[in-house]
Amino acid sequence: MRRLLLSLSVVAVIGLSGAEVRSFRSAEKTDHSNEDDKAAILRIEQEWLQAMKNHDISWFERNFASDCTEINSGNGQLKTKEQDIADFKAEKTVFETVEFSDIKARVEGNAAVANGVTHVTGQDEQGQKFDVRIAFTDTYIRRGGRWQVWAAQHTRVRP
Repeated sequence: MRRLLLSLSVVAVIGLSGAEVRSFRSAEKTDHSNEDDKAAILRIEQEWLQAMKNHDISWFERNFASDCTEINSGNGQLKTKEQDIADFKAEKTVFETVEFSDIKARVEGNAAVANGVTHVTGQDEQGQKFDVRIAFTDTYIRRGGRWQVWAAQHTRVRP
């Protein structure tokens, strides 16, 4: 009888150890997946800069969620995806430099946030040169297995 109880105890301990290992491995996969998602968000942020610089309207049409909102740094206006794209189509600004500094991404489930500062140089519609830094918070949602921009807030950094 003692032998049977000892054998059952050993089996139970081995079973728990296996469950703990499986649990640990699942956590590893989740962490790894989280890092993959962070990398995806940072890649999308880089693509966004290039789309802005190249006036690639199709990028915004593909990557902004249908219910995306953006708060403009110039006047604080809350714009929908449609308004934002219409404004961008009419935009005559020439972007020379568009680059990040201090960018970070956080992911939790199907939501992600990217924060950082964008340095932008170029010429406005009147041909006036500009050199600005814009702090941003971009919020993403994963829908249909892909990340989409869901909300954005940009604030001009004063020198």
